[in-house]
Amino acid sequence: MIVVLTLLVSSLYWTFLGAEILHEFRHNQKLAEITSLSKEAFYVASNKTVQREEDSAIVAMQNLYDVKNYEINFSFNIPEKMLFGKTSIMAECLSDTLRTIYVNLASDLQITKVTIENAEAEFVHKNDYIIVKLPSPSKGKEFILTINYEGSPKNMGFDSFSFKEFDGEPAIYTLSEPTYAPSWWPCKDLTTDKANADIIITVPSQLTAVSNGTLKEVRSENNGDKTFHWRSSYPITTYLVSLAIGKYDKWTDTYTSLDGAVNMPVEYYTYPTYTEKAKYDWKNTVEMIKFLSEKYGEYPFLEEKYGMAMFGWVGGAMEHQTISSMGYTLVTGNGRFEDIVMHELAHQWFGDAVSPATWRDIWLNEGFATYSEALWTEHLHGKEAYLSNMKREDKGRFPTTVYNPEGFIFGTTVYSKGAWILHMLRGVTGDEVFFRILRAYYEKYKYGNASTVDFINVCEEVSGMNLDQFFDQWVYTGRGRPEYSYSWSAVNNGETNYELKINLEQEQTDRDIYNVPLKISVKTENSEEEFTVQNDQRKQEFVFNTTGKPLQVYIDKEGWILKSIKEKKEVQN
Repeated sequence: MIVVLTLLVSSLYWTFLGAEILHEFRHNQKLAEITSLSKEAFYVASNKTVQREEDSAIVAMQNLYDVKNYEINFSFNIPEKMLFGKTSIMAECLSDTLRTIYVNLASDLQITKVTIENAEAEFVHKNDYIIVKLPSPSKGKEFILTINYEGSPKNMGFDSFSFKEFDGEPAIYTLSEPTYAPSWWPCKDLTTDKANADIIITVPSQLTAVSNGTLKEVRSENNGDKTFHWRSSYPITTYLVSLAIGKYDKWTDTYTSLDGAVNMPVEYYTYPTYTEKAKYDWKNTVEMIKFLSEKYGEYPFLEEKYGMAMFGWVGGAMEHQTISSMGYTLVTGNGRFEDIVMHELAHQWFGDAVSPATWRDIWLNEGFATYSEALWTEHLHGKEAYLSNMKREDKGRFPTTVYNPEGFIFGTTVYSKGAWILHMLRGVTGDEVFFRILRAYYEKYKYGNASTVDFINVCEEVSGMNLDQFFDQWVYTGRGRPEYSYSWSAVNNGETNYELKINLEQEQTDRDIYNVPLKISVKTENSEEEFTVQNDQRKQEFVFNTTGKPLQVYIDKEGWILKSIKEKKEVQN
């Protein structure tokens, strides 16, 4: 997900910190040309967007059943902003001790009927849970729980459920990350219980309803409405289920799988005002899919589609499985936000196919997608552009740890520092091993969930390296970076030979030592020489011999370590 809010106040890169909100405004240089002041921007900024606090006892009860399939039916009274829903949950009982089924659903929605195994069931709806007694539980037995409900969903989080209007027609859309799916449909809202889904949406005839997976049927109703039946045959986690409804233009490209065996549709849906601009901005999508498939492994949802649907979020985008939702303010007609197109696409691998085991692991989504932007830059423009991209991702201050970020989980730490962790890992392992790690991680956890520990285990298995210290200092405990100061002196040992001494000190306060490999580049009167050292002490002296008089010393000149650095003095000889 990319979160961008556009305000007129100097078009600055804003970050709201603290208990109320921390909102990341990415790509500030590009945002300078967007000056839309909106109620939506202030709405999002003034609302908390944090993951739900889970009741461990209820989660333990929920883990006694496994959802196999959702059938989710929606219709609307658009003038009254009302939703009418019917959700059938097909699940397997995992224990003979399962007596009570807990389903997440916001308490402000009204339940009109609950059945289990086609028999009307008694239920309690409180504290955003539907609580239903399961008759005759038996391990291995499948059951179907059906919930009919209605109401006006509250808009929560980033923009969980919205009725708006574009081009004079109604527009309805959703964005559930992290834990707002239950604000508009009943589900077992745990990232680790993925299921297939049938998403059936009835709308007025002039509208198109877009969702995850494959469009199985469009049916005309007697009252003139149309019903769209989408099917997600790949496992999907609840926060990735999406509705995007509007008066859409549609066009289609084709992606051919790497082995040439499958031609997959790439579908685009836009509000008509933005169509021509989007055709330019999104024109490289197929090339991007091919690029990421070559880097990470074949596109994960090859038997369905990839697509992008414009939605009414004021700024930002969301990686809904097989159908990313793209904010209308990011469609400019000059390709300015192509990195966001890449970001949401990359989530199809990391976030959608491989979903986080917990919200503590959110960097495995956002860090990987942000890093994919840098890889795309490298693909288009080369190594120097890649390194420049990574330097821009150094936001200077990262206020929390990457794993289990405190407070608002979608801050720059998980995006930018998460990307830096991958960049630094690449520097430690080398390119060949690094990309083998990413491919192995994707392949092992595809269509499931992974934790930070799972990723670390793959890194160590593939590289053969002990990376405990690397991940401890960058992911688990380190909140900062090494803050270096250094000085150097050189003594002539005869003719062109010099002895170079470098004194390097770490001055940061967040931890005593960052243990990192450093490349030291020495510009001499003859050439540039490079040395690699392991910096594992607070104060350290390094001695090298050069074949020319040293003129300048650079610590990590290319920028493979997240750091700050200052030279104490220059020494002339």
